[in-house]
Amino acid sequence: MNGEKMRLRRRVCTALSLSFAILTAVSLTGIAQAAPVKAKHAVGILREFPATMNIPLDQDLRKLPAALAIQPDAPAVPEDEVTTKAWQSNTPEPVSFDECHPDPRAGNGYVVKNRLAACKMTNLRYQRYACPEADCPIIGSASARVTVIFNMQPEQRRAVVMHKLYDIHYNGVPDSTQLGIGMSCEKVNKGTAYCDEPDTEMDKSIAEWKDEPIDFQVLTMHGEDAPNPADNPRIQAEKRTSYLHTRHFFVVDPDDTERVEDTPLKVTFRCDVGRKLSASYVLGSDCVFPVIAKFLLDTNDSSIKDAASLITQAMHNYRSTYPGLTQGDFVPGRFHWNSGLRKPPLTRLYHNKAAQDANRTRAEQSCAEHWGPGYRDRPDGKTNDCFAYPFNSTTQGANAKPPNTPHGQGYAVQPVLSDASRLLNVAIDRFTYENHILDGDQYWILIPD
Repeated sequence: MNGEKMRLRRRVCTALSLSFAILTAVSLTGIAQAAPVKAKHAVGILREFPATMNIPLDQDLRKLPAALAIQPDAPAVPEDEVTTKAWQSNTPEPVSFDECHPDPRAGNGYVVKNRLAACKMTNLRYQRYACPEADCPIIGSASARVTVIFNMQPEQRRAVVMHKLYDIHYNGVPDSTQLGIGMSCEKVNKGTAYCDEPDTEMDKSIAEWKDEPIDFQVLTMHGEDAPNPADNPRIQAEKRTSYLHTRHFFVVDPDDTERVEDTPLKVTFRCDVGRKLSASYVLGSDCVFPVIAKFLLDTNDSSIKDAASLITQAMHNYRSTYPGLTQGDFVPGRFHWNSGLRKPPLTRLYHNKAAQDANRTRAEQSCAEHWGPGYRDRPDGKTNDCFAYPFNSTTQGANAKPPNTPHGQGYAVQPVLSDASRLLNVAIDRFTYENHILDGDQYWILIPD
């Protein structure tokens, strides 16, 4: 990073001092004569729009509503198209500038690759007018595409936020016009949480952005939220803490001292010390975005075929599974791009080993009731396990509600080859700890059609 092309500065109150000096001078002059009529001066507007919003470059920003509505949901993306991309991976990886893409479904929020990586693409527009009145002509304009990537760092309580300004066009404003980024990081709840860079600014001229379009900020989070007395001691020990990151752009025209800002963009995330408590509990970064992760079920993997088949059958034709409609109307956990087909997510159960054992015992009782006490024996000499979905490691497991309650969430069991049962459960365990899914966090199962 060229130090001469980037300068960080904290907000100061020089503008207030200047205003006070001017006000004093005008007041003293007014004793002898009336204050002169203030001359009309140029003004500017800076706006940021979703990248999917097609706004002509010559569109007068004054004629657009102050707050544009979030874009409607896009048509469902075919799952086989999505699952071939790195965006649907059980192992979280950083997001890059090249990977980021505009997504109408994200509305005004970030596009999340996984719980540790997110990005957003927007269009930045600046217009300058000859005077404040609504009928004054446009005398200058500038536009840029903005991509921001937000990556949590592995095994750290730290994040790197990178901005790229490119595809820059300008007319009627000099290339010495400053485009700046202001960022803040602060706590959300009561407690001692804070960031090492709570409030920073960086600006470069249009010419400098065109020469070097990328800049970054490193955030290191400290402190902790006040504990919630309602949480059990093991969750309190994780010290789950929330932070708010805010970003806004500003413009300073060299022909005017007026500073123009756009509406801030905000994103929240959570940090904890769970990784330090147990390496078998959670890994990855110590900070995550509060989004629901998706486990991609590989139905073509022959090693887990029988177990994956039961999950698929339970989601698509629940009545054909056991105990079926005698124990509920559907199974939870199914993710689908069509919200009408989506079911409530699963919830990780880790600290309460007794509840996990109760789920397993109830599932095995169901297998014995339907397939007999010898369900573990196979003609090929191998053994079966009683595979259960939702998994025993979730709060929605087989023991989640009393027997013979036909409405609401249910469960499905089936004897499957022990190796298939073990491998799928291992894959789920690996997914939850690599994606830093804590006890009580949710996740979905994504099945490609």
